[in-house]
Amino acid sequence: MTDGPTPSITRRLGALAGGLGLILVFITPFVWMIATSLKSNAEMFDGASGLGMLLPKAWRWQNYREIFTLIPFGRYLANSAFTASVSALLETGLAALAGFGLGILRWKGREQVHRLLFLSWLIPFSVVLIPRFFMMLQLPDILPGTDFWTAHRVLPAGSHEMAVGRLLGLDSFFTLVVPASVSVTATFLLITAMERIPHQILDAAYLETGSRYRVFRDMVLPLVTPTLVTVAFIAFLSSWQSFTWPLLVTSTLTMQTATVGLRAFQTLHSTQWPLLMAGSVVLTLPSLGFLLLAQTFVIDRYQLSELTEHRI
Repeated sequence: MTDGPTPSITRRLGALAGGLGLILVFITPFVWMIATSLKSNAEMFDGASGLGMLLPKAWRWQNYREIFTLIPFGRYLANSAFTASVSALLETGLAALAGFGLGILRWKGREQVHRLLFLSWLIPFSVVLIPRFFMMLQLPDILPGTDFWTAHRVLPAGSHEMAVGRLLGLDSFFTLVVPASVSVTATFLLITAMERIPHQILDAAYLETGSRYRVFRDMVLPLVTPTLVTVAFIAFLSSWQSFTWPLLVTSTLTMQTATVGLRAFQTLHSTQWPLLMAGSVVLTLPSLGFLLLAQTFVIDRYQLSELTEHRI
């Protein structure tokens, strides 16, 4: 007879308790954000305690309507969605090409470039922020026809016109997207994934096709699909949540992203917390949706394992 639970059951119960604790820690701020988004501004500071502090007395669903009527939040979301989508595609494509060149191809000076890339990884974002800003600011002056690059443009959209900002410089989608589309972290993730592919398979594919491009497209990319989706998700989330860079390079309301546009609910003397939280809830939903769509690829850890185990 046993006097208590077996060690395996104890470990499982401990793991379950730890998992539930982590879920509680991470989900509590989100629950608080949703509850706050349904309150009135006066109710935020009524001194309630317990569940009364969390649950609204009157559920103000109109807060979600007001964030779209008080500010052009729909335009802000469209700017964020376009910027994040293009940035994710561009960053994933550039990182895949760099990963193929540094992780699979063999050429003179490859190790030196790899070291320089690693050293650039150690440079904080705050160090390159100002130089990057001045590069984007002065780029139209370097090219001929300055007015062509810096003129604000609008596109016809039915009976209305839609402002699309400039081609280059401040208040342009180019400046919002391109500087944030080069990621050393994404490059190293794909280098690591591609280095796990046995070279014998790649050499055989190259002998059969005679084209490195076809090896990259037909062999390498399908094998590193989980890593590609992970890189795309991180890039999308990083661009979607970015605040400092869009704040620096946008000055007109029509070009602001959603994270910057929510500042309208914060003034020098007061903050409309329910509306700010309602906007934050809306900002969270696309990230959750992207994660749910990508999770089948992100959690696929075994696509390369059999190839790795059978290395010659």
